Amino acid sequence: MRWILRLAWFLALATFAALTGYFLRTDPGLVLVRFHGYEIDTSVVFLMIAAIILSALLFALYVLLVRLPRFWRHGRRTKATTRLDEGLVLSYAGQLYAAQRALLAASPEPAQRLSALLSAADVAQQRGEVALVDEILRNAGKLDRGTDIAAVLGDVWRAERGDESAFAGVVARSEKADAPPVVLRAVIDGMLKRQRAADAVPALERLGSLRQIGDREFAALELRVLAAALEQAPDLASLDSLWRRFGKIERRDLVVLQALACAESRVGSRNLAAEAIEAALAREWSEPLAELYAAAPVESATSRIKRAEAMLPKHPGSPGLLLALARWCRLSEITGKAQDYLRLSLSANPRIEALIEAAHLFEARDEADRARLAWRLAAERAMGKTPTGNDLTALLR
Repeated sequence: MRWILRLAWFLALATFAALTGYFLRTDPGLVLVRFHGYEIDTSVVFLMIAAIILSALLFALYVLLVRLPRFWRHGRRTKATTRLDEGLVLSYAGQLYAAQRALLAASPEPAQRLSALLSAADVAQQRGEVALVDEILRNAGKLDRGTDIAAVLGDVWRAERGDESAFAGVVARSEKADAPPVVLRAVIDGMLKRQRAADAVPALERLGSLRQIGDREFAALELRVLAAALEQAPDLASLDSLWRRFGKIERRDLVVLQALACAESRVGSRNLAAEAIEAALAREWSEPLAELYAAAPVESATSRIKRAEAMLPKHPGSPGLLLALARWCRLSEITGKAQDYLRLSLSANPRIEALIEAAHLFEARDEADRARLAWRLAAERAMGKTPTGNDLTALLR
């Protein structure tokens, strides 16, 4: 169908040209132009030729002055975009040196300058080139859109390197209402490194309200921060307040329960950790949780013995549960029973915790030689040496 339309258009043009040629040949016409005393008379054909030549000259001038510079700028922008894309791909692939070169090569183009400089600074930060990072950020800070972000990234990256004055600047920025997520995240990480997890909680809450990171990533970060704050709780009131923030599933998490047990050991036990671990074990058995159960602080060991013995028929070979029973029997001064449980636990797995418990048990029974043997075996186990059968036999005879 298209070829018919094209043929019709071609025939129409040919007809128009033929008619125009015929009429011009019959009568070329006369054109008279008079302007300020000057007169020009010519034919229509010559005037058309002159108009075509003049139009061609004007078009050439337009191309030279307008189109060529625009084409040159577009080519330069395209080349810079290609280099920027190449640099980002190389940085993700871990080829940091090549990525840095490509990004810096893309930076002269104004449209890509800020993004190229910030990306190059990030790559230089990964490579540990501190001086280059500062230089690139100084250049980025000279741009209109880069003044704030360059200063922010400079403080954040210096804080990550341990600069306390830079970290103080990051903390001050985080207190502003428009603090960006990168600042809040830097405050959280910095507070965790400095063992000040409680101070990271406000920044964590603000970061969550911005919803700039995924739900799973935020949940993992929240668990990490709250667990660290729980472990560092200064008193029972703070411990209770933080513990209430965890949901049912989080209260079965090993990291959270370890933090709770550590905090209770420091501020005073109320069996909270032991009861939480028991609930988690009843829900789903886990040997690491059983080992933590053995280390949990308790107020009354007697009640814990009954609960642990109730779980023993279902898990008779659990080294952690046996160790817990041995420890609580020792604390209740049931040393014979404690030795029986300890013997079973060590036979299943002669680990450091069980050997240390053996040393405590024999010290409680005034058996100095066996206590010294247990301490020696625990020290050797810490260095990676497995106790020999003869040593274990001498210890557990």
